[in-house]
Amino acid sequence: MANPLLDAEDARERLEAWQANAVRRAADTQAAAAGLRALRVAATDAHGIVEVTVDSTGAMADVRLSARVQRVSLEQTQQAIMGAYRNARVKLTEAAAEVVRETVGADSATGRALLAGFRTADTEDEEGRY
Repeated sequence: MANPLLDAEDARERLEAWQANAVRRAADTQAAAAGLRALRVAATDAHGIVEVTVDSTGAMADVRLSARVQRVSLEQTQQAIMGAYRNARVKLTEAAAEVVRETVGADSATGRALLAGFRTADTEDEEGRY
């Protein structure tokens, strides 16, 4: 019986398969990175007073106040802004998980590493939306 490690043709085929897999994984990782960079999500507070948009880094990119803001106190407005911001960050993490799931797989080492940057105390709240 021939030793498969010494079979040149078999070795070449294994090397080509490994190379094709590496190229595919690199392309998937680039697609995931591009998809994550393009993310931009909006969310409202629980009462629909404020809508906050965050970019792919989780930074606030836009704030829109509904007409209802004129009927609430400044403190309620501040709470609404913070609630909408937290909700937007939660949605960002959910959107990032979807991008990763569709490209490199959420269970892959690459997927876990990419998603680690999106996890915050906001996204780990078991209560859900604010």
